[in-house]
Amino acid sequence: MGKRTLAMVLYDPAAAHQQRDAKRARPSAHAGAVVPYDTAQPAANVEPINAVPLNAFAPHPRPRRALAPAIIQQVPEEPACLRELILPALGLRNDLAVHFVDSKRVTDTDLDAHQNRFRLPADGVLRRLRPILTPGELDAANLLHDPLPKPRRQQLEPEPLQLESLTADEGKNVRKKRQGMVHGGLPVRLVDLAAGASGELLLSRWSSSSGTIVKGGGFMDFVRRCSFREHDVVDIWAFKQREVRLFGKTMVQESHLHLFILKRDGTQQQQSRQE
Repeated sequence: MGKRTLAMVLYDPAAAHQQRDAKRARPSAHAGAVVPYDTAQPAANVEPINAVPLNAFAPHPRPRRALAPAIIQQVPEEPACLRELILPALGLRNDLAVHFVDSKRVTDTDLDAHQNRFRLPADGVLRRLRPILTPGELDAANLLHDPLPKPRRQQLEPEPLQLESLTADEGKNVRKKRQGMVHGGLPVRLVDLAAGASGELLLSRWSSSSGTIVKGGGFMDFVRRCSFREHDVVDIWAFKQREVRLFGKTMVQESHLHLFILKRDGTQQQQSRQE
């Protein structure tokens, strides 16, 4: 193979600029050509552009589910007879704070002599009666702590009835009566327009059913004199006078917890039944 001869080429900037300007000034064969376009018939192999806004594909927000309206019980107006008749008759201060507990419909068990108790609405006791009591009073009424759920247990076989002989001569056997669980309670008095104030009763919550009741000796005598009957709608109001001491001297005496049971009139009962 022959040797290639290397030649030295010098770069001239002025000549390079002249060649570039000559190429730009030279007209192109297709420069300025008019391209016909028929709008009625688009060109072959050309699809029209369907531009769709991006917000058309954006996910629409899901409508929020309407919340169920909260069941709010309207607190009735404080009856005028409370401060005009009830508080003065009980020897209590006229400016005493009175709290609405709840409304309920009187049932047959509230008037039954075998039951011998008046049941209070659980929601009103927890929301309105508990806040006005002291920790000691709550403990006495078994309302200080919420009852724990009881674990399930297997049902035991019933025990055989224990028979106790009265006398050897008679030879008769009777069933021995079992005593129920002894419940304590917070001293309370029930008040009614017709019956007045009851004697000292007990307010307590059963651990088994979590029901809050008022019971005690003399309850049925109070119920027989009351103005309400079965199926009547009653409003329950609570008030208690606290002791006031000044310079070691008792100025205002402590009172029992009072529960005023007021029977609604016929119009209020009819509205309650329609609701």
